[in-house]
Amino acid sequence: MAGKNPVPWAADQHTKAKHAVYAQYLDKWMPIMVNGWEADITYAEGFSGPGIYLDGSPGSPVIAIKALVAKSEIRTKVKNGGIRFVFIDHDQRCIDMLPNELKKATEPVPLEDLSAHGVHVSVEKGECEPDLQRVLTREQAWGRPILAVLDTWGGAISFDLVRRLADNPGSEVIITMQPQYFARFASVDSIEHGDRVFGDTNWRAVATQPRENKDRWLLQQYRRTIQKAGFQYVLDFELIDKRGQSLFLVFGTTHEKGLTKMKEAMWEVDDVAGVGYRDPRDPNQEALAIEFEPNTAPLKRLIIDHLRTIPDNQSSIAKLRKFALHNTVYKESQAASVVREMVADGQLIRANGRSHDSRLSFTDIVELPA
Repeated sequence: MAGKNPVPWAADQHTKAKHAVYAQYLDKWMPIMVNGWEADITYAEGFSGPGIYLDGSPGSPVIAIKALVAKSEIRTKVKNGGIRFVFIDHDQRCIDMLPNELKKATEPVPLEDLSAHGVHVSVEKGECEPDLQRVLTREQAWGRPILAVLDTWGGAISFDLVRRLADNPGSEVIITMQPQYFARFASVDSIEHGDRVFGDTNWRAVATQPRENKDRWLLQQYRRTIQKAGFQYVLDFELIDKRGQSLFLVFGTTHEKGLTKMKEAMWEVDDVAGVGYRDPRDPNQEALAIEFEPNTAPLKRLIIDHLRTIPDNQSSIAKLRKFALHNTVYKESQAASVVREMVADGQLIRANGRSHDSRLSFTDIVELPA
């Protein structure tokens, strides 16, 4: 946001839903990392904004620092390490406003006194690239876990930056962008920039995709890009509003526990009016309301499609749980319930001879009907 754009700006429904997910995840991430790494960790943003929106709702930097300071049981452990918060934005107006919003969040401790308590806050004007890596180096963040939140909206970050973060032990990344961003690549108009974002030339095959499939194909290609960078576990989904406009969110981690916790965060947020989820892998592209017990029709379709690709069209329930965790927007527990429903409805059948009156366990094998 620069030039004539107002600062602060209005928070749309996508942003509020996204921040609800962030808040839930940070409430889970912060205690785990403070306890596991003695608070020697870093939270970083390459597009921080001013920390507040027109309606007074907090920006992601404020949400992040509150996840620490609002809980005395973890805040008091920071003295054993040194947690770093790094905020970068290219707009001087954001840089001028953000410290004041952070001061409100850390009261009654003055922002300038936080370092005495082991909390180090850096707010700096610059571009995400190359300045984020530079500041992380200056703050001695490398070699320790980093959670990097990169709300790019209309753009993307380079594959090299994602790979540097993935190579850093215990680190995770959250990247958001508008799917419309990929439209610029649909006719392969920007070869050099596309190669920089995707890390190779494979994405150029978009030119051979049907027009109606180009954007979806590129979203799935970007998921593979994040995995190729070194994040073994990737969760990607779209936030959809009533107008059908979407925001694409990608979470990358090297730990299955991180993936599990992000799935929990997704499905534990309060409903944000008019916003739902969509799984890029669902062939029907069905929008899902944000609710604790979601519509599982897309998961049933994905399980059936998955079974069609494996030998004998059969799998244990335990493996289907992992399939859902690693390859859909759903949680493992949701997958187990869905498989039981599918067996009861005849969409799947038992394959290991156990009585249909017996309760299905994770070791049971199910298969597609003949």
